[in-house]
Amino acid sequence: MADLAERKPLALANWKMAMTVAESLAYVQELRTLAADVLDEVDVVICPPFTAIWALAQALPGSHLELGAQNQAAVNDPAYTGQVSAALLADAGCRWVMLGHWEVRRYQGDDDSLVNRKIHLALQAGLHPILLVGESAQEYQPLEGVLADRLERLLADCQPDDAEQMVFLYEPEAAIGASGPLSPEGAALGCGLIRNWLATRFGHLTAQKIRIIYGGSVSPAHAAGLLACPDVDGLGAGRKGRAPGSFAQIVRTIAQVKHSVNGFS
Repeated sequence: MADLAERKPLALANWKMAMTVAESLAYVQELRTLAADVLDEVDVVICPPFTAIWALAQALPGSHLELGAQNQAAVNDPAYTGQVSAALLADAGCRWVMLGHWEVRRYQGDDDSLVNRKIHLALQAGLHPILLVGESAQEYQPLEGVLADRLERLLADCQPDDAEQMVFLYEPEAAIGASGPLSPEGAALGCGLIRNWLATRFGHLTAQKIRIIYGGSVSPAHAAGLLACPDVDGLGAGRKGRAPGSFAQIVRTIAQVKHSVNGFS
């Protein structure tokens, strides 16, 4: 078994359609101050709106913060109005890209096959996909079957090396915008089932290298409980990810809990 300490904890902030350029720059400066002593222990990924990507790409080098995008086009063809390709995101300074968010599925019509195309384009552009996986609010069959079927479609034609470039974020649709996250047991179950499927598909050693995090109404108050399971390698935050004080508390909790649970140093 791969040493759990090889999986560096990760914190994700998804700002959605918030934050001006000025607010974005002020945020990262404040976050760096509030979490300065733990930023080398946790990979911290900031996913701003497209309008702030270039400005943050100039401000983040040397900060221990990494830059991601919230989505990308499913094509590379430049003849698509209003779309942003993986290659353009990489050129603007992104290292990461979120794919498969329930809001994008709901409002833009993305299905698993379209997300799969985006994964392959992201990897070709040198980006690291953050793949959001979970059950819809209408799926009531056993969770193991739901996640297995979805992962099979999402990762079609992917190889072990591809999967190792990715982070998997377990986020049930029902947890988005809810008053609180899943129970720690629910988060552990979903993350564990994803890791079990990855082990079956790509091998146990590969699965042990891949980071799996939980997202969905995450707050500082719930962070420690959600992180108690060794299969949960970090957290993704939406509302609390837009508040530097709250997100700094989440990053600190990730560093503290995962150091204890996984022995990361």
